[in-house]
Amino acid sequence: MTIKDLANFLKVSPSTVSRALNNHPDISLEVRQRVQQLAEELQFKPNSFAANFRKKQSKIIAVVLPKIYRSFIPDVIEGITKKLNQNNYQTLILITEDELENEIAAIKQCCDMRVDGVLLSLSNQTKNLSHLDICTKHGIPLVLFDNTLESKDFPMVHINDAQAAAKCAHYLNTKNIKRVAAVFGPEELNISKNRKLGFESALDPQITLDVCFAKDANSAYHFVNEQIEMHQTTAFFGISDEVLLGIITAIKENKLSKKTEVIGFSDGLTMPFLHKQLRYIFHDGKIVGDKAAQLILRCIEENQNFAENMEISVELFGI
Repeated sequence: MTIKDLANFLKVSPSTVSRALNNHPDISLEVRQRVQQLAEELQFKPNSFAANFRKKQSKIIAVVLPKIYRSFIPDVIEGITKKLNQNNYQTLILITEDELENEIAAIKQCCDMRVDGVLLSLSNQTKNLSHLDICTKHGIPLVLFDNTLESKDFPMVHINDAQAAAKCAHYLNTKNIKRVAAVFGPEELNISKNRKLGFESALDPQITLDVCFAKDANSAYHFVNEQIEMHQTTAFFGISDEVLLGIITAIKENKLSKKTEVIGFSDGLTMPFLHKQLRYIFHDGKIVGDKAAQLILRCIEENQNFAENMEISVELFGI
């Protein structure tokens, strides 16, 4: 059943049927009701894909993520889809399993499908953005969010990592500690570089700082165990929920005092229950997702990428 079939039944033009189905005011109420009633009786559904194809639009925005392993990412997806649904876009979710090869394949898939835009959170293996040139070549806007790299070609959405990490350091400066172990993510990522810079620059120079770049909770766990054994360290900083999980697990296994200072970045839903003394920068995935969706919609509307670094303000909780 097509619009032409409906038009033949009703002896009107296909354009009249199309406008009647969309409640266009130029079509009389009587004709609209006749068209819509027949469409319902015949279970006619407009082919939105075909319509969008004619308009050279897919009305699909792809969201490429490294993993879905904690509440932050589902919150990001919720923030994105809510905003996109309000603007009549569908969301395609692609997972790279934190592997660059999969990320490259996902970006190619997005271009093959001619999606209207891409929201990308980089894998931990990604060290440059050369594989994103294909999006520029096909005229597909792309926005980086959360895990990003420096870029003059693509807009980004993230928190002010250096400023937020500095808040954590300022808090530790008020405590009677002589040493702190700080665990960051992969060294090449902006999120690690900026948080390390902010933390180091704000930390009291009288406090000894031991640094680790961990790829996962297990790496953080082993590093913290070493620090406790070698230096009896009782103050720890973690860059993410995954890292904090490794830190807190090591602390509990070593039966450290409740006065142990643990501070870092968290979505606030799990880690505070594992270590009630945790102080954390609240990283709200819904806000990140909403802002990323707003930015990709603006890119689509203006038909271009533009250099914009959108920073989201955060607060320190647990004090």
